[in-house]
Amino acid sequence: FLTEAKANSVLKRYPRANGLFEEFKQGNIERECFEERCNKEEAREAFENDEKTVSYCTL
Repeated sequence: FLTEAKANSVLKRYPRANGLFEEFKQGNIERECFEERCNKEEAREAFENDEKTVSYCTL
């Protein structure tokens, strides 16, 4: 079994900036990929362009 501290580190939840009106804001790569945990969907929201998203995610 894991110690309580190790178990809590596995279960750690990262806060997301998904407040009430976040979906109405234009994407911002800093907010989407540095303040939040970045993934392809977050990058796509920021770029709103599939080619730029693929280019960014393959860096």
